[in-house]
Amino acid sequence: MVNRGNRLRYVMWLVLAGVVALLAALIVAIARDVQISTAASATILAACGVISGALVVGSRALAQQQAAAEQPVQSDQVSDPSAGTISNWMFLADAYVEREEFESAERFYRRAADAGHGPAMARLGDVLYELGRDDEAAYYRERAREHGG
Repeated sequence: MVNRGNRLRYVMWLVLAGVVALLAALIVAIARDVQISTAASATILAACGVISGALVVGSRALAQQQAAAEQPVQSDQVSDPSAGTISNWMFLADAYVEREEFESAERFYRRAADAGHGPAMARLGDVLYELGRDDEAAYYRERAREHGG
């Protein structure tokens, strides 16, 4: 799935490749003693500088966008979460589990479990067990069985 942040990242890599190609062409031309006017080489270097500056600004905007996306959402703010929201929470939690970041995974599994999602309850139980909170883990595993998760 390609989201807006990924598209921006791909465009930035493509532009960076263009800058590298421009600089490589300039270096090859200089190495082969090709006559290049000072104005042409200055224009190429200025274009590379402007593009590099745009990449820096774009990467900062992307970092700010990702930081804003990671801001915690309180589960009480969502009165009727859609299936898309729950699947997003599950996806994020699963990614955190793969990285063994169980505290972060717990937040997202808990949101989905609070919304009544049975599989999230079961996975929350597993994460709580990994965190050493066996009593709470047993509670969520039992809730998952009741909900068919």
